[in-house]
This record gives sequence, structure tokens and C-alpha cells, in this order.
Amino acid sequence: TSGDHYLTLSIVLTAICLFCGSWWSLLCTIPAILFALNAKSAEERGDLASARSNTNLALGLDIAAVVFYVVIVVVIIASVTGSIASGGYYYNYYSSYNYNSYYNYYYK
Repeated sequence: TSGDHYLTLSIVLTAICLFCGSWWSLLCTIPAILFALNAKSAEERGDLASARSNTNLALGLDIAAVVFYVVIVVVIIASVTGSIASGGYYYNYYSSYNYNSYYNYYYK
């Protein structure tokens, strides 16, 4: 039986990671495409053990890419939320600095 060997999943994940800015996940999805293609050619040759091994590697890399993508999205959301929450820090820091005290200390 001819299977997909997660080739479609690997290609879809590569497109999602490429267009959504998670380029580090491409380090998992591109090798997953290669392993899926190797699995397909091994199945055509009749080497079912190698096909199963390459299929499992492609799936594992796809799962790792999804996990990595989710971690990146959570980090981005947390950093954006944190920067919004502390947006008033710079205003409070600079508004609390008294320029007159500097001038009075050094120039009087």
C-alpha cells in the first residue's frame, strides 16, 4: 500500500512556519519532508522497515515543529503582553528625574 508518510503534513507545517514567522521551526519541518520522501522511495523499493523508520522520524520532527511553534507563539504573546503592561515604566522613570536638582547641585 502506498502511503503519504506524513509528506503532506510536513509541507503544510513548512508553509505555516514560513509564512507565520516561526522560521526556527523550519529546522524540523524541512528534514521531515526529506524523511517523508525517503520513506516513500523506500516503500517503492520494498524496504518496509526503512520506510517505517523514516515515516516515524518525519512524524517526530513534525510534532517537534508544532511544539516549537507553540512555544514561540507563547513567548511572543508573553513578551508583547509584558511590554504593554510595563509601558508606563519609562514615563515614570523619566518623569521622576528632577533636572533642576542636577543644575542646582553643579552650577550654584
